[in-house]
Amino acid sequence: MRGAGQEEPMEGSIQERIDRALATVREAQSLMNPVDLGLIEKLRFSEARRVMACRLAVGTPRFQCPACSAINGAVKAGLERDIKAALEAEFPGWTVEIE
Repeated sequence: MRGAGQEEPMEGSIQERIDRALATVREAQSLMNPVDLGLIEKLRFSEARRVMACRLAVGTPRFQCPACSAINGAVKAGLERDIKAALEAEFPGWTVEIE
């Protein structure tokens, strides 16, 4: 985690649990999971601190119409909510942050 020293490498069992959790999430328009869509930019965790942070590769295109911006914001908020819920369900008691 940021400011907590070295990042820990993903262990097989934790990596499998993360993959399993993220595979359950579906992006609303494509119905694909965020990993297959390339929307997970980075995922870090500290098992000792029971903290996980996931950075999404979802930005706001420039020069967008107001309606498109609202739709993009709703899709992003839904993904953030669903990813957080899936990771929290797989890792009860952990703090999950979506960046």
